[in-house]
Amino acid sequence: MAYKNSILLVEMTLLITCVASFNNIQSVHSAPSDSFTVPCRIDTYGQAWEGYLAFGLFRNFNSTNSSATASYLVVMGTNGELLYSRKSPGWTYNGAVKYMGNDTLMYPQAGTHFWNLKTNVTTDFPNVYGHHDMEYNPVTNTFLTLRAYQRDINGTKVTFDKVVELNDKGEILWTWDTYDYTNLSEACPFCYPGKINGETVLDFTHSNSLQWDYTKNIVYLNVRNLNTFYKINKTTGELIWSCGEHGDFTLLDANGKKVPSLWYHSHAVKEVEPNVFIMFDNDYHNITHPFSGNSRILEVTLNEQNMTAWVSWSWAVPREYWSPYWGKADRLPNGDRIGTFGTETHSKYENIFPNSTGAVLLEVNPKGEVVRTYTFPFGWGIYRIEEIGSDWNIIPEFPLDAREVVLAAGLAVSTLAGKIKISRRKFPTLPN
Repeated sequence: MAYKNSILLVEMTLLITCVASFNNIQSVHSAPSDSFTVPCRIDTYGQAWEGYLAFGLFRNFNSTNSSATASYLVVMGTNGELLYSRKSPGWTYNGAVKYMGNDTLMYPQAGTHFWNLKTNVTTDFPNVYGHHDMEYNPVTNTFLTLRAYQRDINGTKVTFDKVVELNDKGEILWTWDTYDYTNLSEACPFCYPGKINGETVLDFTHSNSLQWDYTKNIVYLNVRNLNTFYKINKTTGELIWSCGEHGDFTLLDANGKKVPSLWYHSHAVKEVEPNVFIMFDNDYHNITHPFSGNSRILEVTLNEQNMTAWVSWSWAVPREYWSPYWGKADRLPNGDRIGTFGTETHSKYENIFPNSTGAVLLEVNPKGEVVRTYTFPFGWGIYRIEEIGSDWNIIPEFPLDAREVVLAAGLAVSTLAGKIKISRRKFPTLPN
């Protein structure tokens, strides 16, 4: 019970932090300085993707007191070279970073910001905020995000989510409410009420990712605590279908047998080809195998004609890297998959299977072979990463004086030479 309560505390802390509205703040963006290096060991075992990764990195997060001593926004080459970074106290960089093309990142920090990495110019939207995820439509200059709210149902405060479209001033233009399409009978049997601002609240939906195909005006919404994701017609507000434990599709295992769910408390659902969705399956609150602890990179294929869904590709992490919260999975341009097993510790069930690492990123080829790992020390967490193509021009256009050039170049050399280990060796045999 103590373990579950600590995870609930982590989840609610993240939710509260992301939901809060802030005043605009001033921040300085910079090339790397000599004061920070990415604390990561990189091991390469085969032909791996070469490109760049952007992510928020938290230091010394402790789930018992829900505090982070510092967080960093990082842009790093897959070879370990630090290209850009900024530091802030506490939970500042705890949301999803998105690469928008044209050398620009979108990231949450007291609102939403566009940061052009080459020119160092930022555009700030202090009233555009939500929790967990943000999508942007450049045609309409509007944003899609998540807002949590509470309803009193039979004396219990229950947290639901709304999908909201905002203009650049933060004004709400459109909403879609999970309350209208869910029922409390679907509540996860392991989700116990917890404390938020001193009140007892049931975290019912806990939506955590959006994908907005604005060319077709389709929205995909992942509702983590219901093990279900939704396809929504944004033009009409119609729920086209739902897929998962409480969905419209018959879920089939590898043997074609009907099962109650194919994943448990997933993150970052994304359509990667027509009717094929990749996700990070945390394997948390697994009702069929409560102590399995096998987080996975998972791809699910849907057949909308006969309304069936099945796992078409998956890779399970070794049990010692189980990540009950946070995480992302994605396809890389070379066809490999990458998973963010991002928890700041991977201790399992009251330290029965502890290990000494923090976040771990794993690149796996289509055959299921690990080709590269990124291992962070105990206490360092990553919510999710964003991949940037290898053809991106990394040279900044904003002026650097001679001292800054020397520091940046020296940091890259020292990072590759000593701070980050790059090796090529056979990946050890891992348990299934």
